[in-house]
Amino acid sequence: MIIIAKDKSIKLNSEDVLEKNLEERLKKVFSTRAERVVFVKGDPDLEFQYVARAIDIAKGAGIDKVGLMTPKMEQGQ
Repeated sequence: MIIIAKDKSIKLNSEDVLEKNLEERLKKVFSTRAERVVFVKGDPDLEFQYVARAIDIAKGAGIDKVGLMTPKMEQGQ
């Protein structure tokens, strides 16, 4: 999961990562996985452009499916 905080900092699977390194990290993480799916969660106060950029980076890294994690999804609804 890619998490983008209100301060625009990024975590990939709870590991801090700079935006400029995100594509390479995603390629490395998903290099051995058959299913290439990642979820993106942005802080509710964050402008959507930062979430969209993370989605673009994931697509550029060869991720087949990118989903958005919403508060309702987190609650299991």
